This record gives sequence, C-alpha cells and structure tokens, in this order.
Amino acid sequence: MRRYGFTLIELLVVIAIIAILAAILFPVFAQARESARKSSCLSNARQIGLAAMMYAQDWDEILPETGWVGPCSSLTPNANGVYAIGDDYFSGVFSFPIASGPYIKNWNIFQCPSDPDKGGFNKFGSFCYEAQLLAVQMPGAYPGMRNVVNAMRNVFPLSYAGNYFLSRTYDPGFDRNNYRGEKMRPLAGINFPANTFFVADVGSRIDPNGNAFAGWYIAPGYGNSTGDTRWRKGRRHQEGRNWTFCDGHAKFYKDPAFEVNGVPRSQLEITYEYQARGIYTFPETTGPDYRR
Repeated sequence: MRRYGFTLIELLVVIAIIAILAAILFPVFAQARESARKSSCLSNARQIGLAAMMYAQDWDEILPETGWVGPCSSLTPNANGVYAIGDDYFSGVFSFPIASGPYIKNWNIFQCPSDPDKGGFNKFGSFCYEAQLLAVQMPGAYPGMRNVVNAMRNVFPLSYAGNYFLSRTYDPGFDRNNYRGEKMRPLAGINFPANTFFVADVGSRIDPNGNAFAGWYIAPGYGNSTGDTRWRKGRRHQEGRNWTFCDGHAKFYKDPAFEVNGVPRSQLEITYEYQARGIYTFPETTGPDYRR
C-alpha cells in the first residue's frame, strides 16, 4: 500500500497562503474593533450632551463649567482685592464632568474605550482637582491623593475635555486675576449651538514620573506647535474624534492635518480649519469665515 503525504514545498505553500490571508484579514478585524469602540465613545458623547441639556434646564440655561478659572479660584480676595486663581484653590464651582455626574449616574461614561491613559482628571499636586472628587464623595477618593502618581486618574478616569472658550473668563480682555464669579455663557449667548462644540475627545500628556494629565478644559489644536500631545492624541478613532455640541447632539468628524511640510500648525490655524468644516470654538462665531 502506498502512502501519500504533504511534501515540504506543499506545506510551505499552505503556510504562505495562511500568512497572506492573515495579513489581509487582521487589519480588517482591527478596524472593525475600532469602529465598535468609536461607536461606544460616540454613545458616551451623546450621554454627556444630554446631561448638559438637563443641567442647563436646572441652572437658567447655563452649561456645566468647561473652563479652569471658574472651579480653581479663591473664594475671597486677597489683601490687594485680587481673587487669585490656581491649583491650590477650589471655588465650589464644579467642572463639567463632576457637575454632569448626577444627570448621568454612571461615571464610566467619561471613559473612552480607545483611550489608554484617561488622565483628564489627574493633575498632579492640584488641590482643586482633589477637592472636587472629595466633595462629591467619588468612590476611592481620599485626602492627599493629589500627591500620588495617577491616583486621581485611577479614581476618576476622564477621556473628554470641554471647550474653555465657552467660559466668560476666557473672553478677550477679561482680567482673570480679578475673577468675581463670572461663569459660563448662557445658551442664548451662543450664536450657533448646533455648531459650537461643548466637549471633545482628548488625549493625555505623560510626565517623566509616568503621571498622565489632560485636563477637563481644551481648545482645538491646544499646544500643537509647542509639542503638547493632548489634542493630537485625541485623534484616536480612525483619524478623527467624537464631538459633543452645545445643543446636546454628538457626531464624529475626521481631524485636519496637524503639520504642513513637517511644520506643526498653530492652535488658531487648526481652530479655523475646524471652523471651516462647521465645528465652531468661539460662541460669538457668526459663520465659517468669521475670525475672532
């Protein structure tokens, strides 16, 4: 009886075919997995938008705070009559993720499944950040955690940041050292709420000690020309990111180029690139060609 088997050549051909099929299919599987994560992130963005709308209904059409100055300001003026701002102060005004919490009732909404760092609420040494977590009795929060690497990130991972230009403390010419309770603009003060973004995907900057930081406040292209990676790393969903707008809706958009001929573009250049695509940053914007 004769026995038949694979020759070495035949075996190598089969292995080569399997390798070619794997090379073709693995990227497809990876894209499908990322598409699912993008959809999950978009769902988070919609929930954040709905929470913002409910908050505004309860607070005279004022959106949750997306600036840093509002939460991180002293409650009383110093001897010179100046209301100081900084990481050692907490005014009692909560940032948008903390303020939105009661309307969402699920802190996991603030985590993007494609964000490996989630350092939005993790500014090392900041009393303002820690005080907010303690004030709402965030599970796992404890006094002094601000001085522990990534402790606040581990308690409250955050992948999204708000448009700080929606806060009146970022108006041109506003004296932030004389802060006297100015808060977010009312919805009526935003010319195009369906185009003006409220929150967007953002990435984290990692310091030499491994501490991740992003902040709950951002502007398009922030730090792009100075090497800050937070805005760039927000482009984690197939060359784009998810956006929540001031009317509560959320949508995915592709990002523009961050460099031209190898030279990083400025923050304003990137801001106006988004604006030309219908994503506005400044609440007083009147159209895609408007320049603040």
